[in-house]
Amino acid sequence: MPLEVTAISKSFGRFAALDDVSLKAADGEFLALLGPSGSGKTTLLRILAGLETPDAGSVRFDNEDFLKQTPRERRIGLVFQHYALFRHMTVARNIAFGLKVRPRRDRPTPAVIAQRVEELLALVQLKGLGGRYPAQLSGGQRQRVALARALAIEPRMLLLDEPFGALDAKVRRDLRRWLRHIHNETGITTVFVTHDQEEALDLADRVAILKDGVVQQLDTPQALYERPANPFVHDFLGAALHRPGVVSQGRLQVDGWETAAPPGAPEGEVLFCTRPDDLTPADQGLEARVLTVSPRGARVRIECRIGKQTVDTDRGLDDPLARARPGETIRLAPQTFHLFPR
Repeated sequence: MPLEVTAISKSFGRFAALDDVSLKAADGEFLALLGPSGSGKTTLLRILAGLETPDAGSVRFDNEDFLKQTPRERRIGLVFQHYALFRHMTVARNIAFGLKVRPRRDRPTPAVIAQRVEELLALVQLKGLGGRYPAQLSGGQRQRVALARALAIEPRMLLLDEPFGALDAKVRRDLRRWLRHIHNETGITTVFVTHDQEEALDLADRVAILKDGVVQQLDTPQALYERPANPFVHDFLGAALHRPGVVSQGRLQVDGWETAAPPGAPEGEVLFCTRPDDLTPADQGLEARVLTVSPRGARVRIECRIGKQTVDTDRGLDDPLARARPGETIRLAPQTFHLFPR
């Protein structure tokens, strides 16, 4: 069921949480909303859920006007960062809750509900734990229960708001793999809010990056990383080196280093953007002072200062940069880089 958000704006007093936001998600797509705090991603999710009303714009889902429907009519499955489980109910009763509170004419029979709960317990890998209470589960298990409860009502769309935010790093990684598997199994159109770049890039089919209530870029994870639309996107998606430069007559100059500018490069003052992992030792390149070299098993982390910026990179023991020494001044040439007008 395709989702189409068109020109959505929402303000709280003088604060514009969303400013003319438009995006689309295909039927069964996993779409991530990624951005820093205050970027508007959760506000957009709440509008999709029917918990907020936009000041302007439209939302259509499966060719229906979503904004004219109540949250119940939208049949949305919601999962939040804090599990919001009923502590006095068993796992099975938590999962069944959305089915049991349906109007009598729409409510499944107790036998059908029990069967649905067992199916979901198996799906979220909690088979046999239906009789436990939330306090008897780990954080990761509780979040699985929260997702099972959201799936119980057979939602048309699944909305996830920082669902792994309260969990430690290892559990988050494990649940990411599991969540992608669940999505592939169910095929439900999913919108996932996160501020974690790695999480978004690992999980989503496409990622919408927001800043100050505006969509900066919407694309696949690979396209965002390789072809960022602006310096913010480049910087937000991982370690980055940004230095001022100048393009003149087809030549690029950055911090005293000169090279051929790529075809189509903007003329005049530019912002040179590359990633530390794309820098390699060379006879000609950016001057870098090595600050620290930290062996970590089969890897080495090297910290350098280039111009006024400090960057670090993780390399294998056979990488030429791994042989650098603290205090040494070396030259590093970028394998790929981007130029944006200043």
